[in-house]
Amino acid sequence: MSHIIGIDIGTSGIKVGAMNKEGALEFLEFQPLSLVYPLMGWVEIDLEDTWNKTKTLLLKVWEQVDTIGSVDAISLSTFCNSSVFLNEKGDPLYPGIVYLDQRSRDESELIKETVGKELLFNITKNRIEPGMYTVTTHLWFKNHYPDLYQQTYKWGNLSTFILHKLTGNFLMDWTQCSYTGIFDIEKYNWSPEIYEKVGIDARKLPEVVDPSSVIGNFLPDFSSYSIPVIAGAADTACSAAALGLGVNEMFESVGTSNVLTVCTDQPDCLDKRFLNRCHVMKNRWLSHGAMSFPGLAIQWFYEQFLKPEGHSKRILEDLPKQSIAGANGVFFLPYMQGERVPIWDTNARGVFVGIHLNTVKADMYRAILEGCSYGLRQINEIIEECYKLQAESMSSIGGGSKNREWAQIKANVLEKKIKIKAISETGVLGACIIAGTAIGYFSSLEEAATAIGNGTIYTAKPEVGMRETYSQLYHIFNELYPSLKTFFAISTGQSAKGGVQVETNHIYNEVTT
Repeated sequence: MSHIIGIDIGTSGIKVGAMNKEGALEFLEFQPLSLVYPLMGWVEIDLEDTWNKTKTLLLKVWEQVDTIGSVDAISLSTFCNSSVFLNEKGDPLYPGIVYLDQRSRDESELIKETVGKELLFNITKNRIEPGMYTVTTHLWFKNHYPDLYQQTYKWGNLSTFILHKLTGNFLMDWTQCSYTGIFDIEKYNWSPEIYEKVGIDARKLPEVVDPSSVIGNFLPDFSSYSIPVIAGAADTACSAAALGLGVNEMFESVGTSNVLTVCTDQPDCLDKRFLNRCHVMKNRWLSHGAMSFPGLAIQWFYEQFLKPEGHSKRILEDLPKQSIAGANGVFFLPYMQGERVPIWDTNARGVFVGIHLNTVKADMYRAILEGCSYGLRQINEIIEECYKLQAESMSSIGGGSKNREWAQIKANVLEKKIKIKAISETGVLGACIIAGTAIGYFSSLEEAATAIGNGTIYTAKPEVGMRETYSQLYHIFNELYPSLKTFFAISTGQSAKGGVQVETNHIYNEVTT
């Protein structure tokens, strides 16, 4: 039986699995990844460690497929965004710098001044923020490591590095290019209007490819045959493909980040508060309302206050039931290391408000779940206003979507049905679907998504009587950040403390932008 192998690399771990021609995922393997925090505000990833783990899982799945059939193709899904600097052999000259990283603030401001915010948005349909749009990191590296920059043959992102390991080619698909800050998402090419103004050598940029392109072949040591490698796409774009997301539809992804994604065929309507990118399919665009840290906020609370008491992860669903709507007066701002949508403030931090002598652990944990849900409601209001999309329900994917108590809170806060999908590995599945369409398993991505399906395992519905309660609480939540904005700006320092390696693993698998 023939299979396609899909690789999905998130900030919390790597998943590799194989899809047969009927669309069933089999032989799924997982390994956690560790992010490295060398200084305050710096976030990196060990590229060679990431490749070694990826290759180990890939070969393990390949060997299992070989027992029953053959591998027809490989495709890739990776988190977005990151910066890698590679020599001519494809070896990294520096650790990968992840989208959470904030070291390139000065470069971000310089780009805004040099190019102009209006021109930047007109071309890229995005704002410029440190780390998130990797041109800022590119310039930081050029400014701080000029000798290594001279040795850089190609700059790219994590997918560029992994695809080179598989094929020997330096490439970046257009869903990933969209977050570089130098890519024209309507013309599908690098923008000389931007990269020339900021002093980037075009020769260091990888080739732009269609996510469905066959980009080379991979031949493992133990195999007698090589197989085609398809470029694949960014993880949320892969998930959108797996769900068969149509124009004017949206879905939620819940991992390290929590994202509401809308699909549109009108690039002029893309909102600058969102993260906007090319979809896998040409002439469609994905607009992401992305909160950075809901999953990590929950993980932080579990690791610090629940795990040391011997609790299993089951507590994450049971504990909020021991509190009430409104968390007994406690509110939480989920900005653990800055925030993207809707505030775009790298200085913002997590805050508990309203703690009193009767506050218990259940109240604080429920406040985290509610605070993250209020943030989603802010994003949804932008979607309703700017995209004229008022959905009564939405699909929810990712490891965090399986927490039914959190899904119920979100259903009450957003006043929507939350449909938890059966398959959480939509990054792997989407990568496989893209490859399957490229090599002829399916006639189109739409046909593939329809043929495979992705059933709903549970639907959380808004509870009668909760609308007024949560509307009042939401209005209070909206007052908190404006009241603390100046405090965040004053108190947030960039102190150079010793580095620490943190394993961001297994509570909620990454489904980020």
